[in-house]
Amino acid sequence: MKKLFKIGLFAILVCTGTIQLNEAKSQSVSVSFSVFYNSLKPYGQWVDNSTYGQVWISNDRNFVPYSTGGHWAYTDYGWTWVSDYDWGWAPFHYGRWNYSSSYGGWFWVPGYEWGPAWVAWRGSGEYYGWAPLTPGLSISYSTIPVSWWIFAPHRYITSPSVSRYYAPRARNVTIIKNTTVVNNVTVKNNVHYVAGPKREDVEKVSHVKVTTYTVSNSSKPGKTVVNNNTVNVYRPVINNDKKVTINENSNNKTTVTNNNKTANKQPNQANKPNTVNKPNTVNRPNAVTKQPAQQDKKQSVNKNNQPKNQQTEKTQQKVKPGNAAKQQKQNNNDAAKRKTQHDDNNNKRN
Repeated sequence: MKKLFKIGLFAILVCTGTIQLNEAKSQSVSVSFSVFYNSLKPYGQWVDNSTYGQVWISNDRNFVPYSTGGHWAYTDYGWTWVSDYDWGWAPFHYGRWNYSSSYGGWFWVPGYEWGPAWVAWRGSGEYYGWAPLTPGLSISYSTIPVSWWIFAPHRYITSPSVSRYYAPRARNVTIIKNTTVVNNVTVKNNVHYVAGPKREDVEKVSHVKVTTYTVSNSSKPGKTVVNNNTVNVYRPVINNDKKVTINENSNNKTTVTNNNKTANKQPNQANKPNTVNKPNTVNRPNAVTKQPAQQDKKQSVNKNNQPKNQQTEKTQQKVKPGNAAKQQKQNNNDAAKRKTQHDDNNNKRN
């Protein structure tokens, strides 16, 4: 019996180790930027943006990120967007979104950091809302346009058909005034992720039990699949060796490998040689030479406006230690002579 127990325990340990090993191998998969380019090309077009370099635009002109073709699932990373698109594994979990009327809609700026969803969150007693984060936008949500926000009654936040219950965009201004920012984060492997509303808060207001799913790694690009208690999504490590930074001025620094001729450009403001060297503010010869000249002038003039070197010569003439004794003796002799002559003159008068 003990032998059978040991065999069973050993089998469990082996299976557990195998699962952990497979998960570690899946997470360590490293690919180049070309996986983005090749996977998304059939579903949209790549264009060269003057600020971000290569960006991607969906062929669906009515597409809105984190709104059409997907729903939310609560995972060990927080609220995770489960996309219905075959290409959804990339643009909803890497990089950021932005809107341009010249492109006729939304465009995606690639990034190499995976996340459950790059969105901002708001909440109230009636609604939960979210909006895509643009490149460089992390905490401050005040700059997000009102029309970008998507609101749904909190009891439908876990519904696979959540898009049926979106509030009309015309009500966004009123709803935003009655909601507050949700700043919850999840920390995994020392990485902070925007988690969205807490599970217990959602359960409290929706009166619905929220299932926590585990994010599992798919082996190849494709549609995100929810199976039992797992969310299977392709999330490779994007190789950023030999990288070109295409979003240098933002918190979300997007980098890609420079394998193709269409490598992403750096921002126009990246190189500013004139702002580095400023010779006019460093070397000031006039300011340096003026101070010694002023010092020399002060040293060469005394209170009586007489040069100090002339005054020194006069002082040296008055003080001659070698001739002092001779001068004193001569003065004594002269005085004795004057006294003798004075006495002689007095005697003659008498």
